[in-house]
Amino acid sequence: MPGKLVAEIVTLRSLQTLEQQIEADIAAYSFQKEDYSERLGNFLRDAEEKYGDEDWFKEFSLEKISGDKPKKDDSKKKSKKKKKRKKGDSDSWVPFKSLELSSSVQGEAEIMFETLQAITEKLEALEESKESINELRNVGLGNEVVYICYVKDGVISKIVLKSVDTDEVSKFTFNMGFSKSHILEQNL
Repeated sequence: MPGKLVAEIVTLRSLQTLEQQIEADIAAYSFQKEDYSERLGNFLRDAEEKYGDEDWFKEFSLEKISGDKPKKDDSKKKSKKKKKRKKGDSDSWVPFKSLELSSSVQGEAEIMFETLQAITEKLEALEESKESINELRNVGLGNEVVYICYVKDGVISKIVLKSVDTDEVSKFTFNMGFSKSHILEQNL
């Protein structure tokens, strides 16, 4: 599923196809997470000698080692911190229109941690979607159903189920075959 679109509608005839797409997304995000984790590890090792005694560096290092991620309540606190930061309260970031700019090593570390956190959250959401699709398969939904999926930020959140009328499918197949042969006869 395209990761660039905010929202999209995907129509499929098979839960297996849907599951394969989710697995492909999980693999891509997992690879990306490993790449950024390695990059962050290298960054922290390189910066430790120069910034190892500074509070911000200790905070980032502890967060990386413990693997902590903010709880839902903490994310509210974090968003309040971001609002303060946008007002120019932090030395690391300077507001510029709708952006924040930084030229510090601390700013670079922050964006790496935030990126890893966002990827981790996306992976969790995709895993939950995959589990839900597996449960649908266990319920017995098969290929006699059309799955119209609402995908928001690359994760399926809603599915409309429509039954497939076998008569309509055969008529469509027949008409499509007729249309092709009709076009060929006109060209001769």
